[in-house]
Amino acid sequence: MGLRRKGFLQPSTKKQENSGQFFAAKEGGQIGGMAGLFFTLFLGAMLCAVLRMEHYRAVSLYLEDALAASNLASAVVDVREYGISHSILIARPEEAFLIYQRAVRGNLNLNESWEGQAGSLIQGPVSIVRYIVYNVRGGEVTVYDFDEGGHMEQWQDSLGNVTAPNGISVESTSVYSEIAFETEGLLGVTVRAHKGNLADISR
Repeated sequence: MGLRRKGFLQPSTKKQENSGQFFAAKEGGQIGGMAGLFFTLFLGAMLCAVLRMEHYRAVSLYLEDALAASNLASAVVDVREYGISHSILIARPEEAFLIYQRAVRGNLNLNESWEGQAGSLIQGPVSIVRYIVYNVRGGEVTVYDFDEGGHMEQWQDSLGNVTAPNGISVESTSVYSEIAFETEGLLGVTVRAHKGNLADISR
């Protein structure tokens, strides 16, 4: 009777290879999923930023037109002076400031509390930061500067030496105004936005 020594069977590597392939595929799938999620979030953030920038652009254009119209509405020319010297001057700056306030409220559709209507581009509250009348007669500029509280300062300077707060040189009788309001920025952060406009009433 022949006896045969039984040896140990060689361990199978097929199962280990399949297991390694499974984990590699699983890890690759996780990386791909995370990359896809990252790009989705990135595109979402970019889309929100683009929409917010378009909102800011629309508000800026809206305010530019509203401020220009309000500036021109307040610029009541001294007809008598124009008839005498042909100089275009704003006769009563204090009255012009009151007219400007009413014009801003109307053009921006603000309520008694200077807040925008629901759904409008400007929510408010809106405040008038500066209102300046530049009366130019010959080579001299008389400046009437109203601050946020409505207090006025008056001074004179030579033509060519006067520059509006937005950096534009004053060449003829003009009105500058600047408003500020709260608006929602990126990531829901509330910021205080400013917008100014210089209207040359001789053009």
